Amino acid sequence: MTASRRGMRLFTLLFAILVGTDAQAQSQAHDAHHPASHAEVAAVVQTLRALFAAAERGDLVALDSIYAGDSLLVIEGAGINRGWADYRDNHLAPELKEFRNFRYRPFEIEARVSGTLAWATYRYALSADGPDRKVDVVGRGTAILERRGDRWVVRLTQTASRARRPSDPPMP
Repeated sequence: MTASRRGMRLFTLLFAILVGTDAQAQSQAHDAHHPASHAEVAAVVQTLRALFAAAERGDLVALDSIYAGDSLLVIEGAGINRGWADYRDNHLAPELKEFRNFRYRPFEIEARVSGTLAWATYRYALSADGPDRKVDVVGRGTAILERRGDRWVVRLTQTASRARRPSDPPMP
């Protein structure tokens, strides 16, 4: 290969890197100048509140439209479920059948929106009477949501919890 061809390839490579970097910087600058509206953030928070409320009611039909179908990933502690059907059939539905006096409440939800994606961190409280013991925990979670049309769906949740301590806030 001649020196001029190597030089042209190097120039083309550098140009592609610079153009890509500039486009990314412009996109980030656009996001900084056009932050998500209060309404978008509120819609994400409302979707998460609806998820908790539907789970507390045991309303799997409502959860069908909140979770992202086959695109869902749920991580609870060290466990993982891939897809809504896996989570519903192998984790959530059997658990809900066993629970009595189930309460599941989010609080301190902090959401961010960027384009068609959103993410949120939150705390939650969960209490229930199980077949062998009473469950009373507090936890933290992260959710990633995707806008589909005019609504938000949950693509990923990751949660971890521990037994409630006397210093923890009361059930919201």
